[in-house]
Amino acid sequence: MKLLFADAHCHVNPIYGYGAGRIADLFKKKNGWFLALISLPPHYYGLNSFGIEAYEKAFNILIREADEARRAGLKISVLAGFHPAEIDEYVRRGYGLREVYELGVKVLDYVSKLYEKGLVDGIGEVGRQHYSTNPSRLVLSELIMFEALKYARDYGMLVHLHTEQSGFTTAESIAKITDMIGVNKDLVNVHHVDYETSIECERRSLWYSFPIKFKEVSRVLVESRERLLIESDFIDDPRRPGVSAYPWSIAEVIEKLVIDGFVNEESIMRIMVDHIVKFYGVEPP
Repeated sequence: MKLLFADAHCHVNPIYGYGAGRIADLFKKKNGWFLALISLPPHYYGLNSFGIEAYEKAFNILIREADEARRAGLKISVLAGFHPAEIDEYVRRGYGLREVYELGVKVLDYVSKLYEKGLVDGIGEVGRQHYSTNPSRLVLSELIMFEALKYARDYGMLVHLHTEQSGFTTAESIAKITDMIGVNKDLVNVHHVDYETSIECERRSLWYSFPIKFKEVSRVLVESRERLLIESDFIDDPRRPGVSAYPWSIAEVIEKLVIDGFVNEESIMRIMVDHIVKFYGVEPP
């Protein structure tokens, strides 16, 4: 059996990094077939102004990069959002909480228009900080996440959530929030979870993506999981080596696990193909 590989959450940066074309070529050589491309904050591209215009430019870069990856032969999903770290960035620059909130809502509304044009598939990423921050910034991040989930509900868009990794409390809060807002859980992915959080998400029928770099990935892959996705969370920034894995690391790690007899090919194909098709709604390879 020829194994195929998918990356459920990846960033690309053609300004300072590899860019989607090169990433797609390298991933395809490792039997990669699918990438989910998630937006980076505008300042990652050198777009440092405060306002919707910076996001319009950043998302245009993302959409062009998705086309590059498609030309390389990969299936692609595109998500654009308002990362919780951007809230801290803007507050540090001196902008008020109301100003940042209003910008976040404008960004989400713009993403919904891109979705209606068929240019993106959803919102990603939004959520809560996974590091210590001022409580008011955390609350603001969650307010923007609420709005994102409302857009997901109303438009049927996918959404990737960036959260803390706290097992029960993370999964329970997201389950209750999605129920309260009325968004279909099939649209929501809790990204970059640790092992305990992955278990709690699975128990609540929440999709979750597990980083290939975490040492527990072999445990997750051998367990019977119905909502598991695997991600690199590659940030495509040569200035920060080692922060995340490469997309092709997914193939390298899993192939070794198969060769060593830890996992079987059928279960890998179910995760790498069937789960991707089910969550992202793409055609199978």
